Amino acid sequence: LRSGELYLNAVENEILNRNLIENFYPNVCEIQEDGNLLCDEKDELIIEASGRKPSKGTITFENGKVKNVTGMDMGDYEVEMGENGNLLVKGESTGGSGSSGGSGTGTGDSGGGTGKPSGPVGGLVGNPIVGELTPVKYDEAKKAWVITTESDKDWYDYTNQKWANAVVLNDNGREKHVGDTLKVPTSTSTATDVVAMLVWIPRYEYRIVGQYGTHTDGSAGTQAKPGEIKINFIETSQTQATDGYNIHPAFWWDNDSNGERDAGEEIAGLWVGKFETTGSEETPTVLPNLKALTGQNVSEEFATSRLFETKYGVSLDSHMAKNSEWGAVAYLSQSKYGKYGNTNYTETNKEVYINNSSSYYTGRSGGTPSASSSTTGTCTYDNKTPGTEEEATALCGEGASTTGNITGVYDMSGGAWEYVMGNYNDTNKYAGFSSMPAAKYYDKYTSTTPATACNNGVCYGHALSETSGWYSDYTGFVSSSGPWFERGGYCLNGAIAGVFYFNYYDGRADGDVSFRVVLAAA
Repeated sequence: LRSGELYLNAVENEILNRNLIENFYPNVCEIQEDGNLLCDEKDELIIEASGRKPSKGTITFENGKVKNVTGMDMGDYEVEMGENGNLLVKGESTGGSGSSGGSGTGTGDSGGGTGKPSGPVGGLVGNPIVGELTPVKYDEAKKAWVITTESDKDWYDYTNQKWANAVVLNDNGREKHVGDTLKVPTSTSTATDVVAMLVWIPRYEYRIVGQYGTHTDGSAGTQAKPGEIKINFIETSQTQATDGYNIHPAFWWDNDSNGERDAGEEIAGLWVGKFETTGSEETPTVLPNLKALTGQNVSEEFATSRLFETKYGVSLDSHMAKNSEWGAVAYLSQSKYGKYGNTNYTETNKEVYINNSSSYYTGRSGGTPSASSSTTGTCTYDNKTPGTEEEATALCGEGASTTGNITGVYDMSGGAWEYVMGNYNDTNKYAGFSSMPAAKYYDKYTSTTPATACNNGVCYGHALSETSGWYSDYTGFVSSSGPWFERGGYCLNGAIAGVFYFNYYDGRADGDVSFRVVLAAA
């Protein structure tokens, strides 16, 4: 720490201590109304605690140690004196903790730790569960992704279709600090500070009115122009849906795979791969402007998806996307929080644009929902012309995301087909499993009829019968001969590709089929 500055730390439900520097000798410091720490009538000493700032209290120092703390708190959280002259923040953190390598600037969020803002913003009722991930946001001025903190209220704003993004950093990226730009692959360079880019899908309940939803003006949706899927974000403590709604099934993580919804299995959300999986079978990545990883059977894809936990040390449960998890992203896209609610798009352009890259470059776009294929795609995800750094047509690339802007999920229409972990009646076929994985990792369908495939009823939330044919996307249900679901269509499918596209295949390796990684906040 620089002389004359004080660093407060907090971690959720724990107490974290940091010694004060030995040559720190003020007598009494008081918290001012503006949140600054005033010591001996000097204003050089400042605590900037993210979220709720300390609003009152006195800290007494003696010989470089805290002697006493009186009447000091941060909102609902108490700051007390600990052993050996440390400051303690008791209870759940209200600001960034700086618990992993703080820079000594005196700001509570400078270290990229585990603190949280004072409360969720942008329509959410709970904060994203970050774990070892690093929050990032797109800086329009720099035209780059920058490291931010959980306490940054500009990190996300779901009410304005701005979804939370986070990354897994490589060794180069871990040398960066808050505010630094990150290298990710472009169409002219593969340099990267990042292993994987992910997008937060918060826990919610949903309602579909009529066959195709309803538009915001009250008119009924049609097959060509479906209406809104109504969504309410909810806490994990809510296990009963509001009348007329369903809690989306993707937010139940059956930890013990016993098929029963036990206590502690409701999750706050999912981190979904921002792009189709890239890299290799041994070293997978989730990055733009790279060729999607194809040519694996389902069991190999599943094993590769698990490497984000075992190889990269992510504690959140990494796995291959289930069909219900695909549905969770698709439904959110068709809500006021997704591309459907983005006023930059009207009529049929509210549909996610197709990735028309016949070489399966990730994050590409054809600039319309049904553009014909090209070798590299028409636009990159950040609205560049492939092979250049030139700006492409406005919204050409961003229109291919689930938000209609750069914060959404890409490659959900076109690109490569994507296998998902959705299977007919435990039929392995050519998937390569010696035995089926734990039940929590896949959706099992026990009928070839969508209306009865889930416990003899409708598969609510799976983007099957409820949204069948929306935007005229193709539908084909699993059976014993084709027991594995594919989603999204691929680059040559044109108008029938889309987030509501589903078809079946036998699970074998195919050069046209990729998959998507998901981390469950379990």
